[in-house]
Amino acid sequence: MKNARKISAAIGAGLLAAAVAAPALAAPVANSRLMNASSEPSNWLTTHGNWEGHRYSGLTQINRGNVGDLKLAFAMPLKAENGGSPGLQGNPLVDDGMLFMANGHGAIYKVDVRDGNRGKVLWVADPGVDPENGGTNRGIAMHGNTIIANLVDGRVIGVDRATGEILWDEQVARITPDWAPTDDFYSKERFTAAPLVAENRVLVGMSNGDSGHRGWIAALDADNGMEHWRTYTIPGPGEPGHETWADDHNAWMTGGGSLWTTGSYDVEMGNTIWGTANPVPMFDPEFRPGDNLWTNAALAWNVQTGEQVWGFQYTPNEAWDFDEQGVHFLFDATIGGADRKVVAHFGRNGFYYQLDRETGDFILGTQFVNELNWTAGLDPKTGKPIEYDPSLTLQTYIPEARGFRVRGDRANPEFMACPTMLGGVRWQPPAYNPVKQIAYVAAAEGCTGLTVVAEEPVPGGGNPKGLGQGFFGGLFNAENLISPAPMYGAITAMDVTTGKMVAKATLTYENLSGLIATAGGLIFTGNRDGSVAAYNDETLEELWSVNVGIQFKAPPISYAVGGVQYIAIMAGGSSGTGFAFGQYGADLGNNASAPMLFVFSL
Repeated sequence: MKNARKISAAIGAGLLAAAVAAPALAAPVANSRLMNASSEPSNWLTTHGNWEGHRYSGLTQINRGNVGDLKLAFAMPLKAENGGSPGLQGNPLVDDGMLFMANGHGAIYKVDVRDGNRGKVLWVADPGVDPENGGTNRGIAMHGNTIIANLVDGRVIGVDRATGEILWDEQVARITPDWAPTDDFYSKERFTAAPLVAENRVLVGMSNGDSGHRGWIAALDADNGMEHWRTYTIPGPGEPGHETWADDHNAWMTGGGSLWTTGSYDVEMGNTIWGTANPVPMFDPEFRPGDNLWTNAALAWNVQTGEQVWGFQYTPNEAWDFDEQGVHFLFDATIGGADRKVVAHFGRNGFYYQLDRETGDFILGTQFVNELNWTAGLDPKTGKPIEYDPSLTLQTYIPEARGFRVRGDRANPEFMACPTMLGGVRWQPPAYNPVKQIAYVAAAEGCTGLTVVAEEPVPGGGNPKGLGQGFFGGLFNAENLISPAPMYGAITAMDVTTGKMVAKATLTYENLSGLIATAGGLIFTGNRDGSVAAYNDETLEELWSVNVGIQFKAPPISYAVGGVQYIAIMAGGSSGTGFAFGQYGADLGNNASAPMLFVFSL
């Protein structure tokens, strides 16, 4: 791979910036602007729209009465300077008519969108990521006059937003694990979640736990990338919770608990709240007996010190890949006659949760997917699955949906679990309307067939599959993925004051994009069939759609320039069948994978 530290400044400044005169710079994105991002509906300053993770726009020009007239304002392709076809799962940021976005290989674009009918690229900053190392991007961040991105190769960079010059470049992840005998690219750590900037801290979460890593979150100085603190999600020896890894072969060392999706920031408490991913190996709980803290959890850390303030684990000793790394959004509401400060989460395990964001205590939980068979429900006091027994190191839950067996039985039992391991919600972000107090999620519905395969531990700990290999403990059964009913998608609306479902709309395909809610009475998403669509935010009736022929894995945003409101969404990455194991081949086979930006207006 290139030595990006030596070449970064030349790359950033030498592409397009030298040839194009940049317009006057907007006001720096200071902490005060990020704190009050919702008061600037013409801009989109942070990945989820605000620190609270609402993905809500206060713009009203596009509304239920005229959304049918929405048309394409302009489109523009993205091409990585280092080649490849990156997967775009993040959204642009917009400030004063300047749009910033990144492709999956880390190239950052600055685009002047003030014209309204075209986007004018002012510069492209390319940090030199090797395209063979994969390419997935879930967004970038802004702070001061700097654009901040964490890269798939484990670097975090700061780019001057006036010139495109790379100001600082720090190797934060990609550290070879302690158990690894050699320095191998695919054995290392990486990033996918967009960075979150709060209080002059750049918060980055390590991904790639499935290859045998121990999850962590780190805080960097937003001015220079210097690391202030790093806290692991899996407690080590002597730390509280380490006893929940009750094996005899150091499973905690490869335990997972990654942070795949950007968290939120509670400015009142001074805490950042993220969701953690599954334990590893994901389908073989007997490899890692115990509750496996803090996997499948919501965790709050003090943003200045990195101290863990509280934690809530959704599914102890989980074995379906129901990781809960999705967005955790914040709001205040009156619930049961009491004023509560809430952190909410649409779970991959099929339940919608509300927790007290000061303590992490359970408030309520409601099933939001149609099919769910792994548990009979949640304990109304603790929020744990009803079958959970804290005295057990191996949870049985409902055995028919778990593949539970005694280690050493080589029958490799098959079982059917609902919801599908591809849903309810993975990275696709929900949206929250703070005026109507309704939360929205677009997700996958259905069930997954699985075969358990026992993993044999390595003496002393480590990945038994070897460096860089997926460490799963099971196999997906393609023929069972669409049983008992074909996998499909749905949009669900929940009243956060009651935890009750307001409306639900069925989608032909599972949604991989996520949502935005607007003050115009709408929610927007991109669908897998290549359509961008708008829905009534109370009934979820579809009011408008247009098909552009490229499937979406990124969420839309809204911004305004010159008094005109726009909806923008990035498309691109793998198309066709993808995770559906051939289920949709005939319908989606003509979808393109070209990375694009689409912008719509009236």
